[in-house]
Amino acid sequence: MPEIAFLNGEFLPTYEAKVPVDDRGYQFGDGVYEVVESYNGRLWALDRHLRRLERSLSEVGITGITVDEVRERILETYERSGIPRALVYVQVTRGVLPRRHAWTSASLKPTLLVTVREFQGVPDQLRRSGVKVITLPEVRWGRRDVKSINLLPNVLATQKAWEAGAYEAIFVEGGYITEGSHTNIFTVRDGRLFTPQEGPHILSGITRGLVIEMAKEEGIPVEEGPLPYEALLEADEAFLTATGEEVLGVVSVDGRRIGSGRVGPMTRRLYEMFMYRVERGMDSPQ
Repeated sequence: MPEIAFLNGEFLPTYEAKVPVDDRGYQFGDGVYEVVESYNGRLWALDRHLRRLERSLSEVGITGITVDEVRERILETYERSGIPRALVYVQVTRGVLPRRHAWTSASLKPTLLVTVREFQGVPDQLRRSGVKVITLPEVRWGRRDVKSINLLPNVLATQKAWEAGAYEAIFVEGGYITEGSHTNIFTVRDGRLFTPQEGPHILSGITRGLVIEMAKEEGIPVEEGPLPYEALLEADEAFLTATGEEVLGVVSVDGRRIGSGRVGPMTRRLYEMFMYRVERGMDSPQ
């Protein structure tokens, strides 16, 4: 099936999509984005992603485009693709302007890009075995709650993880866990879930929020608050959440085993609960 893009009013193959060199996304990373996954031909948690996109646009002051417009383009691009299991990437930049840091044009028109690519998900073997992670010092800007396209620190962290034979890099700030380079993180101790609280220090992950909701529905205690690095080392279990990863077990950090060194029962239970809702199109616990 062809990979398809929508770029500023035109549908075309992804490899043909091009932006001007003066686009502020290209020049400065001046834009925001979302990634939506589809299952069996249905876009999962689209409304939640669009609400977060709307907030990101507001926080960075990008105007001239509405979430309703973005929704329409997402739906049409996805329908044209014909891909049942896909990752849909949505990016809005401030637009095209001769290069300078400040933007002064009242007529600046945002650039909207939507791409649809086939996605296989996390391999079953990796899902069963769990993943290794490393930790790195937190070096990103102070507004990680905004889903900015400016991802150089995340890219470099992920590269270091892969070079170390790990799946993900987890940032640590002042001795406390924040999040992964592209995931949120939870620990499990004595049947309770622990995860860093929302705020400017982390992205409010869509899957993170869904996991918290369904855990509470099932009577599983959840504590959102500061998460010391030592708590990760001492956890019974740990897992990552993200759109592509869903709920993915972590079995070691910085070469040290977490719990039994295997994907734990709470992680498996939450993954199964999450997929139950996905298969039934339940974007929220019911």
